[in-house]
Amino acid sequence: MPTIPDLLHEAHWRRRWRVLLAALVLAIALLAFTPGEVPMPTLGQDKLNHATAFAALSAVGLLSRRATASPVRVAVAALLYGVLIELVQSRIPGRSAELADLLADTVGIVLGLALVRALRRCFAPTV
Repeated sequence: MPTIPDLLHEAHWRRRWRVLLAALVLAIALLAFTPGEVPMPTLGQDKLNHATAFAALSAVGLLSRRATASPVRVAVAALLYGVLIELVQSRIPGRSAELADLLADTVGIVLGLALVRALRRCFAPTV
C-alpha cells in the first residue's frame, strides 16, 4: 500500500495522476456542456461547484508533475480551461457565460494548488 509521501512525490504515481486528470477534464466538460434544462449533480451552490471542480483539477494537475515543477503552468492551463468552458456555455441553451464563474474557478485553482504544495511540504521525503 502506498504511503502519502509516495503519492505526493514518487515518479511512477504521476502517470496515475495524469489518468485521473484526464478523467476530471472529461467529467467537468460533461457537467459544463450539458444543456441547462438537464438535471445535474450539485453541491447546492453554483460557485461552490466551480471552486470545488477547479480545486480538484488544479490539485491533480500539480500532482501529475514533478514536485519541483512550478504551479504557474497548471494554474494558467486550468484558468484557460475555465475560459473555454464559459465561451462554450454562452452558446448552449440554458447556460450562460459569467465572470463570477471564472472568479470561482480561480479561487478553486488557488486552493487546489495551495493544498498540494502544503501537503508536499508536510510529507517531504526523508533523505
